[in-house]
Amino acid sequence: MASSLRALFRRRSRTLLALAGIGISAALLLDMTMLASGLTESFGELLGAKGYALRVTPKGILPFDSDATIRDAAATARRIASVPGVAGVAPALGAQLYPVTGDSAREPVFATGIDPRGQMLYRVLRGREPGPGEVVVSEPMARDDRLRPGSVVSLASGLDVSLGRPRGTRRYVVSGVAEFLYDYAGEHSVALPLGEVQRAIGRDNQVSLFGVSAAEGVDPGALAARIGRVVPEVSVYSTAELLRETSRRLSYFRQMATILGSVALTVTALLVATIITIGVRERFGEIATLRAIGIARERILLGVVAEGLTLALLGCALGLPLGLWMARRLDRILLSFPGLPSKVTFFTFDPGRVAFALAVVVAVGAVAGCVPGLGAVRSPLGQALREEAE
Repeated sequence: MASSLRALFRRRSRTLLALAGIGISAALLLDMTMLASGLTESFGELLGAKGYALRVTPKGILPFDSDATIRDAAATARRIASVPGVAGVAPALGAQLYPVTGDSAREPVFATGIDPRGQMLYRVLRGREPGPGEVVVSEPMARDDRLRPGSVVSLASGLDVSLGRPRGTRRYVVSGVAEFLYDYAGEHSVALPLGEVQRAIGRDNQVSLFGVSAAEGVDPGALAARIGRVVPEVSVYSTAELLRETSRRLSYFRQMATILGSVALTVTALLVATIITIGVRERFGEIATLRAIGIARERILLGVVAEGLTLALLGCALGLPLGLWMARRLDRILLSFPGLPSKVTFFTFDPGRVAFALAVVVAVGAVAGCVPGLGAVRSPLGQALREEAE
């Protein structure tokens, strides 16, 4: 076995090129393994970040998937709260408001009406939850507009099309700066008490959705079914159901990960098999001589397989840091697409999955080394010696 490994590094340039190729293939497989489930898992963590495991939406609508609303929101909230196992109900109403500077309106911001006593959309970083006439702004908006708790911001509910001027403008005091969990990078968002948004957009007693938290020990799936029976005119989604829907919509990424991962494994097998085949062919006479003096075929084969195993192991050692670096770069590129929450990630590092992916690469390397090794030890000894003599 030692002689086989020495022979592997006898041609250093060839071996280093093979290791570079295997390292890139291992890095690609590693990234595809993390991509296959990264976005779904990180989105699931966001959904449960504030403890609200259920989303109640208008019938057949995913959260914030349209402008549809739940009417008679106050009565609906009471009916939901009456269901055994419900610990809390958090209303949310989405809208667009226009920041106003002087007589001009700027680009609209996403505004959410919430109940400050229970909300699931942001974490306050500085200041406090908003009261009447107050607003919480996202960190990017606070940075770009130089806002802080105590600042005053003017928001308009719409634009006068004929004059191009804002209408329904009101002044709000900034009560806090927050990290909005579902915002994309750099997005400007605001949150106000629910009644403020309802009045601004003329949707009294309406909400876009309710977040529902389950009491300790209550199964969210069973609770979703109970709420659906009590309030049949709405749709109730547990975190698991939302993740399944998200996974279905992101099936393209899983398919791409499967294809590219398969390509990476194929390239690894071909590289290892090619290098080992060339090495075995160069040492054909040496192998034949070892067989002639009585060295067991199994021992010779083990040495050849060890070459493939060593190539794969060294390739994985190169591929792991390369794959992690590539994942960070690709994550930044993919998350620059508009509409994706900045708090999610396409690539989630899972030690178990990463170890499995690298183990597959090593196994493929070992198997690829078997092919030329079997050919060398199974060839007729007399023929092998004659070929070497010639």
